[in-house]
Amino acid sequence: MVHPSVRGETIESRSTRRIADLDVSCNPMHTPAQLRDRLLELGIDRDLRTLTNWRQKGLLPQLQSISSGRGRGVKRYWSDEVLDQAIAADWLITICGRADETLLGLWLSGYSVDPAAARRAWIKHLKRVQHRRQKAASRYSGGFSGLGRSWWRRLQSDKVFGVPWWRELSSSDRESFSDLLGDTQEWMRDDINRDDEAYRNQISELIVRLTKADRKIVYEQIDGLWAVIDPTTSFAIAPFMAFVKSMSQRELKAAQKSVANVAHTLQHALQLGGLADRVACVIGPVRLMQDFFGPLVVRTLIMTNRAAPELPVGQALSTLCDFVNSVQSTDIIHKNDGGIVVSGRIRIEWEATKKRLGQL
Repeated sequence: MVHPSVRGETIESRSTRRIADLDVSCNPMHTPAQLRDRLLELGIDRDLRTLTNWRQKGLLPQLQSISSGRGRGVKRYWSDEVLDQAIAADWLITICGRADETLLGLWLSGYSVDPAAARRAWIKHLKRVQHRRQKAASRYSGGFSGLGRSWWRRLQSDKVFGVPWWRELSSSDRESFSDLLGDTQEWMRDDINRDDEAYRNQISELIVRLTKADRKIVYEQIDGLWAVIDPTTSFAIAPFMAFVKSMSQRELKAAQKSVANVAHTLQHALQLGGLADRVACVIGPVRLMQDFFGPLVVRTLIMTNRAAPELPVGQALSTLCDFVNSVQSTDIIHKNDGGIVVSGRIRIEWEATKKRLGQL
């Protein structure tokens, strides 16, 4: 993963070499003390005891060991990727206040977390979430729909989304997203008033509006996907809890790779939008993944693979993420009228991506 510049330093892509099963990685390493100091440089004050506690609870990976030389003992360290995971863990534990919720948020954001532990945490989460959302929705005149729109307004005001590319969206497009997220919350949580057809049509219309695709084709594709994954059953709490319990280790590991890919793509998009702050670039994707995109990706991939394993949904998602991650800031030119122009390289790459998608 290529990370943004932080205080003038650029974190380059890394490579690993192995000689006779001995890891002689070129990756930068962090001892616990070095991780503590690096976090402090980023404004996160966590002592060594806290980092040890996080590791013991599975919020950070286990330490690796390397010999310091004959007679000089063993050095215990993490690879450099642990820095982003520690940033994410700090934010999650601050807002969640619970280790199991933090562990689940990390797993849904693609970080190195034991899948079995994440599944247990997810079941506990589902037992709490319905009560919490019902209580929160009762404070809004629109119920769950009002809750979703309130959440959307908070996202827009957050500094993570205060980047130029987001502000350039038209007010009508923002309102469409607001309506969709508000209705998504209502559809996901309100078992009594759920309207599957209306929600499905709303998704189709938004896709048609943003992509200018043929309405009939979009509706047919959404209807077909809906029939395959049966989202109504998967999003209702009791049936979905049974689904989470049924997920195998193989399914969990495969899903984790996909959510990691999506999270990395979101981080890359934020960087393209001009966000250079390391902490904000980590937290932004986690905010979206932990409670919305993460569960959505996991549910869709696993349920589709079970119902129709011949559908290459995972490959298609990976191909799209690869395309977005190939875009560099130099490929985007901002015009005076607020629009953007992409480079010829990206246009060619998009045509190649569409061809690859058609061959799946």
